Amino acid sequence: MSDGLIPPLAEDEAGLPGPSIGESIPHEPLIGRERRRPFRAFNNHEFRLLFAAYAIGDIGFWISHISLQSEMSRITQTSSLWLGILFFTTFIPMLLFAPIAGVIADRVDRKKMLITTRGAVGLIATALGLVVFANLESPEVLVIFGFLMGTMFAFMAPAQQAATANSVPTSDLTSAISIQSAGNNLARIGGPGLAVPILVLWGPGWAFIIYAISNLLMLLTLLPIHLSSHLSTSETGSTWHRWKQGLIYARSRPPAVAALVLMGIFSIFGAAHVALLPVFSTDVLGHSRDDFTILVIASGVGAVVGALATGFRRTTPTLGTASRWVAGFGVTGIMFAFSTTWDLSIFLIAMMGFCYFSVTTSLNTLLQHISDDEKRGRIMGLFAVAWAGLIPFGGIWMGAVASAAGAPLALGIGAGLCLTCAGFFILRERSGVYGELVPPLTDPPR
Repeated sequence: MSDGLIPPLAEDEAGLPGPSIGESIPHEPLIGRERRRPFRAFNNHEFRLLFAAYAIGDIGFWISHISLQSEMSRITQTSSLWLGILFFTTFIPMLLFAPIAGVIADRVDRKKMLITTRGAVGLIATALGLVVFANLESPEVLVIFGFLMGTMFAFMAPAQQAATANSVPTSDLTSAISIQSAGNNLARIGGPGLAVPILVLWGPGWAFIIYAISNLLMLLTLLPIHLSSHLSTSETGSTWHRWKQGLIYARSRPPAVAALVLMGIFSIFGAAHVALLPVFSTDVLGHSRDDFTILVIASGVGAVVGALATGFRRTTPTLGTASRWVAGFGVTGIMFAFSTTWDLSIFLIAMMGFCYFSVTTSLNTLLQHISDDEKRGRIMGLFAVAWAGLIPFGGIWMGAVASAAGAPLALGIGAGLCLTCAGFFILRERSGVYGELVPPLTDPPR
């Protein structure tokens, strides 16, 4: 069976666990009323601890991220180009390092990997806070720190995604991913809401120190967690060979490659819109620079609802489902791009957030459901590349177009391309190219 994009090689498929190639595989069956409970993952003690740890880290991240954007906006007089460069350098490490991190996440203890990377992020945030206190910040310095943090996020992402699956049984996986995505977006609401008074009362230096403290608290929360996983300790070969095996595995699991391609296209043309929110706030909607946090919060509210909506599904999300949400993002994105009314823009950015995280949560859930645990880190590494690793290219082209022709045109072009690509995937899905069938998973040892 093929994704319809990259046909698998016969020799690539040999020896892989799971159903035979071309075999029809039914959806995960419904389990009575239990299947409809979107919060059932909270029944698992390890997941509750993991959720708390992620929540602490995510809130701190958004305080830091908003402060970093605000500081770059302040010292460059809201330069679209510099904001785009900062966006690029923060996310490009995902493209460079997430594949390697995925290989590592399949070989080492994922909890230890999380603790190590979070500790490094705390040290980087502390250093950035000290630089700001010493008045040594410049656009170039902020870009360097953005790259350093992005590098740690790249090494963290596959382990963090895989750890969520290792904290629950397979029957609770959809619930766990949707709750985790919703929690991340609640942090998008609470983090910017906390960032504003911190910036006003204490300044950006303290915002970065607070982020460092949140990473320390997260480490303390992670320590008692026990994750159940099946690491690929029997595999041999170089890092490159292991990464290639992960790619071969993805090609053998329709519609994994198509899902990754859709995520990548969406990231390039749609997800980078958040880099332009400060420009929309000031130049398009006539509000203050700091009011862009209201747009971020509104987007977060929509994203929470979108993530939780996946948890209410009675079946595993499909590629067709995600494609329709990409189309919804394209429509609302075009409307937001050319809106000049503040209240309408807040509503539209919330709808964009809803569609955006409906897409990412659906594709994340689909990929986790079709992955065996010993390959999960590599699949999540590929997902991190498609999700966050390609966003920088969107940030660069959107920033350049916005500088030359205005932010509305840049976002309008991106949203229009998302809508076009969604139509392509929907048509191919209706023709039966991808299929909507996923194999069952076997739980890792507990």
